[in-house]
Amino acid sequence: MTDAPSAAEQLNAPATTSPIRFQHETKCGVDFVYYGNPSPEHYMTEQNGGGVAVFDFDGDGWQDLFFSNGDHVDRPAAATQSSHHLYRNGTSRNGTLTFENIASTAGVAETGFGMGVVAGDYDNDGFPDLLVCYYGKVQLWRNNGDGTFDDVTSQSSIIENVWSTSGAFADLDDDGDLDLYVTNYVDYSFTDPPCFLGTTERIPISCSPMERAAFADRLWENLGDGTFRDSSRSAGIHDVAAGKGLAVEIVDLNNDDHLDIYVANDTTENFLFINEGSLKFSERANVLGVAVGQKGTSESSMGIGCADFDHDERFDLFVTNFANAINDFYLNVTESGFLHASTSYGLDIPSRPMLAFGAIAEDFDLDTWPDLFVANGHIWDLRTAENDHEYEMNPQLFRNVSGQKFQDDSQRAGEYFLKKWLGRSAARGDLDNDGTSDLVISQQLQPAAVLRNTSDVSGQSVTVRLIGRSAAREPQGVRLIVQLGKNTFHYKLQSGGSFQSSSALQTIIATGSGDTPLTIDVVWSSLHTERWTNLKTSGSITLIESSKDHANRSTHDQR
Repeated sequence: MTDAPSAAEQLNAPATTSPIRFQHETKCGVDFVYYGNPSPEHYMTEQNGGGVAVFDFDGDGWQDLFFSNGDHVDRPAAATQSSHHLYRNGTSRNGTLTFENIASTAGVAETGFGMGVVAGDYDNDGFPDLLVCYYGKVQLWRNNGDGTFDDVTSQSSIIENVWSTSGAFADLDDDGDLDLYVTNYVDYSFTDPPCFLGTTERIPISCSPMERAAFADRLWENLGDGTFRDSSRSAGIHDVAAGKGLAVEIVDLNNDDHLDIYVANDTTENFLFINEGSLKFSERANVLGVAVGQKGTSESSMGIGCADFDHDERFDLFVTNFANAINDFYLNVTESGFLHASTSYGLDIPSRPMLAFGAIAEDFDLDTWPDLFVANGHIWDLRTAENDHEYEMNPQLFRNVSGQKFQDDSQRAGEYFLKKWLGRSAARGDLDNDGTSDLVISQQLQPAAVLRNTSDVSGQSVTVRLIGRSAAREPQGVRLIVQLGKNTFHYKLQSGGSFQSSSALQTIIATGSGDTPLTIDVVWSSLHTERWTNLKTSGSITLIESSKDHANRSTHDQR
């Protein structure tokens, strides 16, 4: 460990150094290659790639990995046994990362046009379940707790027969179980006429979503008996024109202790559904300044990163976009809304050449300031027509410098960042249980990447797991208010975010030297906040709602 540099030192840091580094683990057993890769047919379903989930499916304390696989119309995946992959984490205690694909024995080695992945314990039995989005359907797998999953889609009453891309679980009505939001995309058929780029030579490309009708998103209300009800219309989700959704983040953005829903849409305005209670939402993205980009027009938004980047106790938003457009950084400044701050925070110029997908907001070097990882890669290979066109692209790592700007440390973050990839979904989780977040990226044409965090960290950390009792057992999206001495930090338990991915349900809190008293308030619901004091500042802790045997617990109602 090293002492944290001052803000002035960080702002003037030499260009040859970065405290944040990752090691590309190419021999850890993760050999997944997405089957639905770009083909000569250029079907539109080949653009997105697959999804990834980092989750502890077997409850052994080690994060496992799930990758959704794709398909081809002309060469069905079933004939090649190119199915989804589920990797059990078998990392040895000496720190060697090891994963084994057990999809077949677990019952999830199925095929289809797989897209986004959502992990969450919808039935409150202590084992996270899986929902996979596809072109044409969704599939819900119930975790049996014995290393196997059952397909319970039909029993759950969740019916999606359109192109679904991403989703998120969260308790949106404070009734103690996880509801489900699913983003849907566009009306596309494999029999649609092919599309071409209008250059001197007609280059075949996958078709744009701009000329295609959007499918409305769905909000599925968990009824607590293993079934869900489509409450999209009564909740207000269908009060706006349908978007072309690619990512969703569920988080309290206006500090009223209700979970809101932010949706990244492709070529249409983004949504921000403000939770008014009782499963009622009001769409206010335009009013609050997060519907469009810096120029005041819709972008082709792909992924979402969310954190309190400037320590003002409000969660901010980072949204990735298409090539030749900047990624949008929205600072949450007051109850009145957000300020577009990509340029002032140094995120404008580096993002312009990139076509960005997955986005991870996480404090990688444990200096308390959330950083950004971005997975990049184009959807069209135009190298025969444009000499300066980049198809595969470098990923990017932006280090948060004391909440004042982001430093592009991509070229100094490790060998992986020096190479070009077709990056798509990205998720984070502590794969080796060392107290820092690692990265997993699903790519096209090449195997998925596992990046181990080897940063020069600024201090210690504690990994927090939450278990609800009256709240949902895995209370995704909830806020954690951390008091470390005189400093206050706001964290959250992930719900959605990034692009077609699901990150680990663990919150890693930087604790510096570890000598400062730690207090955590957990906002379990809009009416219930609970406090723990004098917590340990390294290793891992589990906070159980209303646990009478916790010596340092206090509880109070917000209202």
